[in-house]
Amino acid sequence: IGALRYGDAALESGVSLSIGQLLQRHTEKTKGFVYAYDFFTLIGIGKNDNLLGSAVSSIESKLIFNPNTNSHFKGLGFGFQKEILPNTLAIFNNKIGRFITRFSNNQHAFDISFFNDFKFGKLFNGEGTDFGSTGALKLSYTKITSNTSVYRVGTVIELFTPKPNYTKTPNNLTNSDDGRKNVWHTHEPYSNLFYANAYAFGTYQNEHYNTSAKLGFNSQKLGAFIQNTLHDGAGLNPRFPWDVTAKDRVFYEINNAILKSNNYEN
Repeated sequence: IGALRYGDAALESGVSLSIGQLLQRHTEKTKGFVYAYDFFTLIGIGKNDNLLGSAVSSIESKLIFNPNTNSHFKGLGFGFQKEILPNTLAIFNNKIGRFITRFSNNQHAFDISFFNDFKFGKLFNGEGTDFGSTGALKLSYTKITSNTSVYRVGTVIELFTPKPNYTKTPNNLTNSDDGRKNVWHTHEPYSNLFYANAYAFGTYQNEHYNTSAKLGFNSQKLGAFIQNTLHDGAGLNPRFPWDVTAKDRVFYEINNAILKSNNYEN
């Protein structure tokens, strides 16, 4: 991640790469390696030398910050990200576009990210598939608390849907409001792979470790409400067969990392 400035204008950009071994992804058990990348660029105004732009990276890692600054930054920009999944989950290897805004002042920063897989020219660079990770909204607040510590809190809503079967008439009765709405049929083997996660998250980091946690719920009713509202609008797109009778499920996630840094003084 890096930042450039010329007068009052500032540019901030970052790239993340990752590789990992999977046991489960998108609620499905699987084995194999997952690869991922994330790229973003923001343009705005301000001195912008605290580099809290690392907070908008989609691949969680160490937060990069400078506590000895009185700078500010107000910017907006675009990005894209992609996961490359193994085995049959590879059908969900769709690229996701992002619209990002970030506002920081001294040791405080607030950012908003909107994710979607639609494609709009070369700016919003999604894959335009309308399945898999179809959309998300993320809000977060980051604060530097000392020379070596920082915390971050926020909320997220994210939706995931299976691949629609365009060869079949959209007359699925699930989530059809008693047959009054068009609803897609979906492809096997993941015809029922739906989830809508709404959760809060928090991260604390000091010079020795980074720890983060998520707590929220998975709701088919919430996913149906959000996507039905969009698909029933001006586009009149068929709905997806969300199981609106399913009970909500609570979930949590905890991550910890040990950090090592070297300081060099002249």
